[in-house]
Amino acid sequence: MTKIVKVNMLDGGIAHMVIDDPDSKLNVLSQEFFAEFSAAMDALEARTDVKGLVISSGKEDCFFAGADVKEIRLLQTRPARDIYNACKAGRDAVNRISKLPYPTVAAVSGTCLGGGLELTLACKYRIAATHPKTSMGLPEVQLGFIPGWGGTIRLPRLIGLQEGFTLISTGNRVDAIKAWRLGLVDETAAPADLVKRAVAIASGAKPARFNKSFQQKAMEYGLATAAGRMLFQRQATNVVMSQTRGKYPAPLEALKVIMKTWGMPLDKAFEVECQAFAKLATSAVSKNLVGIFFADTESKKMPEGVAPAIKVKTVGVLGAGVMGAGIAQAAAYAGYRVVLKDIDQAALDKGLKNIKDLFDGLVSKRKMTRAEADMKIGAVKGTIDYADLADCDLVIEAVVEKMVVKKAVIADVEKAISKPFIFATNTSSLSVNEMAVAAKNPANVVGLHFFNPVHKMKLVEVVSAKTTSAETLAAAKAFGMKVGKTTVVTGDGPGFVVNRILSPYMKEAIQLLLEGVPAEQIDKAATRFGMPMGPIALMDEVGLDIVTHVIKVMHSALGARLAPPAIIDVIEKQKLLGKKGGKGLYLYDEKGKRTGLNPDVQAAINAPAKTMSESALQDRLFLPMVNEAAHCLAEGIIDEPSQLDLAMIFGTGFAPFLGGVLGYADSLGIRTVHQKLEHLSKVAGDNYKPAQLIKDKAQRGEAFYK
Repeated sequence: MTKIVKVNMLDGGIAHMVIDDPDSKLNVLSQEFFAEFSAAMDALEARTDVKGLVISSGKEDCFFAGADVKEIRLLQTRPARDIYNACKAGRDAVNRISKLPYPTVAAVSGTCLGGGLELTLACKYRIAATHPKTSMGLPEVQLGFIPGWGGTIRLPRLIGLQEGFTLISTGNRVDAIKAWRLGLVDETAAPADLVKRAVAIASGAKPARFNKSFQQKAMEYGLATAAGRMLFQRQATNVVMSQTRGKYPAPLEALKVIMKTWGMPLDKAFEVECQAFAKLATSAVSKNLVGIFFADTESKKMPEGVAPAIKVKTVGVLGAGVMGAGIAQAAAYAGYRVVLKDIDQAALDKGLKNIKDLFDGLVSKRKMTRAEADMKIGAVKGTIDYADLADCDLVIEAVVEKMVVKKAVIADVEKAISKPFIFATNTSSLSVNEMAVAAKNPANVVGLHFFNPVHKMKLVEVVSAKTTSAETLAAAKAFGMKVGKTTVVTGDGPGFVVNRILSPYMKEAIQLLLEGVPAEQIDKAATRFGMPMGPIALMDEVGLDIVTHVIKVMHSALGARLAPPAIIDVIEKQKLLGKKGGKGLYLYDEKGKRTGLNPDVQAAINAPAKTMSESALQDRLFLPMVNEAAHCLAEGIIDEPSQLDLAMIFGTGFAPFLGGVLGYADSLGIRTVHQKLEHLSKVAGDNYKPAQLIKDKAQRGEAFYK
């Protein structure tokens, strides 16, 4: 029988509870854990010789990763009363610690999140190891609900209203030192001394608490008054609404619970929290966010029985432009040796400076030390000579988007490297199959499509050509994950997944502009739908040169339904680049601030000004994305709806609260989607002609998700 919870008696009457799931790398708050924890608490409560309790983990890098989300997902399929009862049972179990008649100390090392942190809050004292993986937080809002085991009650009362609400409403994590300065933990200790120091505190030693400044104490006191709380609630509500646009109810609900329960007896306060938790956890938003969590988890799984044939130690990057430098920096940050090559010394120097600037930014944000940054910068070698790539195990090209150039660099790299290596292309739209055919070893050619800016965008599309071996695909996926990205595996097809589905969205935005709909109205409809920015602004941000290239590639590959709008000619003749050139569909000042629609674009619009309802605009913009997503599934570009939605969420910011493009379609109902597309295909063009998969699902009454 699995033994997750063990209790040993130490000298001086101190009980030491060690939590360590032998069947997992992580400790999670599962039903199995609670069964053993309850038995251990029964035994402790029955003893009269215990003078103190220390709770620690047998895993140095994980105290608790939080609740078992699999169990939460299962509960989400049941009535709200079931999830309320589960919440109450977990809270009551954790609260048994707070009722023990002696000092209780949580000794935290590694990850301590969600219900794991709430367990420590039930202890009288907390001590954290200065381990690099120590990370404490309440990330529940990221899954669409709030802490349910006392977190919204205890944390603000412990560290202050403002700091407590900020941690809860953002889901942010803090390391051991930040936790100590906040007052979340009473002391920090070296990992080797953690339990020893916890035992001392349980035996009566005073912890070395951080002494907050007079200003901090005054601020906390002021906010705790009735007037201070009223002011804080107004300001916090405004901040939450500006950040979430009202689409994510959990942060606002957390604020309501905190304010309502401030000063309330704990038992009553816990009841308010539990009811709010159950309401949120059974909402459509939470179900969608939990689904995304599982899709992200699934994307991290390596294929079974397949191991990378080539171990990647040294990475070559061709092209020192914005993308190439970004990829090189990410690889260096992840610990690889990097060779950055360009054909021009000035371009190379600029790329190396960009890499240094990115590392300098990490130092200024205290995410790494100066010495660590200098070591990473030193791992990047700049060159204009192919011979310097000789030791590379993986070469990623980020050169100009022309097939003839891509094929030429493959040949040049093959001359420079005599050993087996992987060649990866960062192309956003060209055929990986065609590139692979040009290589001596097509099995070792793969796509690694990063998104700009590399250091901010979380997604990498790992593109499998027809000839790509399973081992090469595994190595490419492993590399993507090691550089900190979410990887989604796709087949080779025009635009892969993200650009393929984004193309009709951008095309229809331009078409609406040409029909006389104001650019601001188009963008507003998209942001109110849930997108981080509107499509007109997005095209300028990406670069109109790139947008026009992608649209032309899509037209060439997919036919008339993606024919470029007439204004593309104006964009090319006027050499409009978008925000980076100061002129795009909008105009920009020297600081990059938007000043209005470009007169050259306005002059190309022959239609009179036209106003459409927000819902009509959203149908015109987003239903083509649903349609194209269905084409991608039908063509086998990607197999799993959840992975397609993951790609669109991390690659474009598509509204997570809706569950992604296909999640959105399911919420509308496929029959409704089919009817709307049929209507729009008659009044707005072939781009809306329903994909056969949508027709079939509508006829059968099916959804994209089972």
